[in-house]
Amino acid sequence: MNTQSQDRTAIIGDVHGCAEELEELLDVTVDLRSVSRVVLTGDLLTKGPDPAGTVRILEEVARRGLEVASVCGNQDLRLSGSLGRLVEGGRPRSVAKADRLVHDRLVKGGMVDAAVRLLADTVERVEIRVGDATVLHAGIDPALGLAATDPHDKIHLKPGAGRRPWWLDYDGTDGLVICGHRPVASPIRSARGERPVAVNVDTGCVGGGSLTAYILETDEFISVESRQVPGRAARGGIVAPTAIEAAAPLARGRVG
Repeated sequence: MNTQSQDRTAIIGDVHGCAEELEELLDVTVDLRSVSRVVLTGDLLTKGPDPAGTVRILEEVARRGLEVASVCGNQDLRLSGSLGRLVEGGRPRSVAKADRLVHDRLVKGGMVDAAVRLLADTVERVEIRVGDATVLHAGIDPALGLAATDPHDKIHLKPGAGRRPWWLDYDGTDGLVICGHRPVASPIRSARGERPVAVNVDTGCVGGGSLTAYILETDEFISVESRQVPGRAARGGIVAPTAIEAAAPLARGRVG
């Protein structure tokens, strides 16, 4: 992996334990755009086949000089508590079956302690500011704005069936907001004129979609196809997002 940088940032959607795709995407983004900073949108280790490999890759790229950080996803928050209980000798039945499976795979891969450290760092970080952009897991309430949206909603917000996602009603008042959490078929880019104001980079890798990075400084999306589809060959490169026109400015509600 070439780690010569041009101070560029790759913001990567929900990994969900898809280590092979993460490794390829990091290789592609470093080779194509010489990124020096990686920000992940959370939900790092659950559901997918290789949580131990995911932790190992993140540690390795950090050792090679890339700046790596993740915001807290809803599943990171739950898994961090589950791993803490299991490491401290808690009964396996006290945690969710899915979290027990992640724990068993981490034990097999020798990465339990490293995963506990990674998640302890992750759950302390609801959002990350990168230049004029804010990265968080789930989104914001457009009627309240970034600062007034409850931290719980920034981690958990997901509209029910048939309801509008937050980025359709966000006018860009608080700058560019980038999220994951809600899988989409292709990355979402909402803009006012040429200026992006909302981006969703969770393209459903663990469900057979792709793993996507948004290159902040060049306003580009790079994806690699999921390996969760049997027999699919490796393929990655620049992709076109779904373009959305940003909403008109909202009259925001009073808080407090």
